[in-house]
Amino acid sequence: MNPVVRALTRAHDSLTRLSFWGAMLGVVYLTVVTGWEVIGRYVLGTPASWTSDTAAVSFALVTFFAAPMLTWKAGHASMNAIVEALPTGSARWIRRFNMLLGAAACALVAWYAGNESLRLYNRGVMMIAATPIPKWWVMAALTYGLTSMALYFARHFITSFLHAEPTDSENS
Repeated sequence: MNPVVRALTRAHDSLTRLSFWGAMLGVVYLTVVTGWEVIGRYVLGTPASWTSDTAAVSFALVTFFAAPMLTWKAGHASMNAIVEALPTGSARWIRRFNMLLGAAACALVAWYAGNESLRLYNRGVMMIAATPIPKWWVMAALTYGLTSMALYFARHFITSFLHAEPTDSENS
């Protein structure tokens, strides 16, 4: 593999690991905040106004920081019963088509989300809630997650040609 490509893929993988750690910290935050809200509301009788707002943002960040890891490791949902029943060669091409479709869909939505992130940032739009939170934070996380997923789908597609599975005729 080209040293530049290898460095870029390693950097992408490192960023994905880092964002996955961020997602795990977000889950810890969600757990603590939810526990605090329950204690505050039912034990102390003083619910905090900021918990539901920050929990909603944290949930979005968890989702879009964890999704690239799932795409990298092929841990995303896959309904492949029909594909698995097909001959190996046909199944390989359908998987490749799905990888291209995934890359294209993620890239398209990331492009729109990136434009929306810039618009929200430039206008200073805040989430309408008790706690003012910039709305572009969530859109930026969505943009990152979908861009990274598009890259992983494209990488899987390219790799599928480098490490081809044996066809049915080669299996017999």
